[in-house]
Amino acid sequence: MTRRILSLWLPLWPIERHQKQQPSPSRSGLALYAPERGRLLVTAADPIALRLGICRGMPLAQARAMQPELLVAQAQPAADQAALEALTLWCQWLSPLTATDGADGVWVETTGCDHLFGGEDQMAEHLLTRLAKAGYSARIAIADTAAIAAAVARSSHRSITLISPMGQESVLRELPLASLRLESETLATLRRLGLVRVGQLLDMPRAPLARRFGQALPDRLDQAMGRLPEPLSFRTAPQAFRASGTLVEPISTAPAIARALGNLVAELADTLSRRGHGARHLQVQCMRVDGTLQSLQIGLSNASADPVRLNRLLAERIETIEPGFGIEAFTLSATQTAPLDAPANRDWLAPATDPAGLPALLERLGGRVGIQSLSRLHDGASQFPEREQAYKGCEHVQSMEDHSPSGPHGPRPTRLLPAPASITVTEFWPDGAPKAFRWRRATHTIRGLIGPERVWSDWWHDPQGACTRDYWVAETVEGERFWLFVAHNGAGLAKGQALWFLHGLF
Repeated sequence: MTRRILSLWLPLWPIERHQKQQPSPSRSGLALYAPERGRLLVTAADPIALRLGICRGMPLAQARAMQPELLVAQAQPAADQAALEALTLWCQWLSPLTATDGADGVWVETTGCDHLFGGEDQMAEHLLTRLAKAGYSARIAIADTAAIAAAVARSSHRSITLISPMGQESVLRELPLASLRLESETLATLRRLGLVRVGQLLDMPRAPLARRFGQALPDRLDQAMGRLPEPLSFRTAPQAFRASGTLVEPISTAPAIARALGNLVAELADTLSRRGHGARHLQVQCMRVDGTLQSLQIGLSNASADPVRLNRLLAERIETIEPGFGIEAFTLSATQTAPLDAPANRDWLAPATDPAGLPALLERLGGRVGIQSLSRLHDGASQFPEREQAYKGCEHVQSMEDHSPSGPHGPRPTRLLPAPASITVTEFWPDGAPKAFRWRRATHTIRGLIGPERVWSDWWHDPQGACTRDYWVAETVEGERFWLFVAHNGAGLAKGQALWFLHGLF
């Protein structure tokens, strides 16, 4: 099989990265600059600035003189390179072998991968589409060697260029010498000699070229032609705990899938235990015989390396796997892990309860409806009843102890309304307590009261000023009990201006 290399070139990589961080477009153009030898030089320019004559290497002062309204920003080479490294890893959905190409390109070895996308042209189109959706423009070339692929991607005006196997020589002859990534001094000398095309060098004897320009020039030619290998530094994703296996024959039944995954779980759990880690998130990848890949995600409430527990969680989701004509390979990865904590010393007076009971229940429920769909009550650290407790997700269950209340309080209703309902108090007792009120077109006469209980707001929830509530438990002549409160600013009730609410029912 002929080796095939895809070269991805991002001509506006720094500019488009800056535009993604600062999405407001500039109608007068954008240029990035960096200090060099005591001067500020332009390092990149967008298409608008290029049409105005601003180019790379131009002094920033000259660029501003040519276009006073030019938007400028300082270049960030380190951030650009880190983002390119991340993009290189992202491209591994095409192939596991990816490498960075300078400061604005990526190499992908696609040997034997194009059939998964319907051919090299469809694979390149798919890559361009995904990059365009992310806001990046790119050019792609696919050839037998990395050098010719990179040279064509940077020289061709077409977005996709496919070079047929063993057809690089005819394409290489028409390329400019700058596409070979030679030193600037070497390029300048070749231009003075009247050499501008690669084909002119291919027709010259090698020995004089090596004596005049060094061995680097003939080596570049041989790498482009495929006569000399060009080593690529392929990037690998951050290490993950992973176990994989290939089956002798494809399988499609649930018991067979469970047995295959059980072997991988044992291997993965052993690796995790030896390193003192537990899985927080599992990913199962099933390679079917038709070449398609099916993924399965499982989350754990806390870190675990117990194979029984992991097998039970996987068994809950096996029925969601669609084997098609059969599965021939599995990969089980712990994509998120955490150190396993030593068991805490329990008080011998504490009741003997199973600390893993609730997390195990959450995992089984999360395996069916998703851990993100589960929530539990937490202490809301607030005196207002509607804020005393809040629902939070169960993704990270550390402890499930009940929080003690913030302080003593009066009776609480069995039903708390979603939001306090406004009421109209029609009569008052001499001390200002309510005697009768109207709610939902019905008038209720109060025969007994418990209160008032004063509750203060929280300054972090109400930064505009203090808010105070006085709560009463009101029992009506019909025997109903309501939880009423009046809101004020803490200085006391202003007659005729107080706001009354019904907050709960007993």
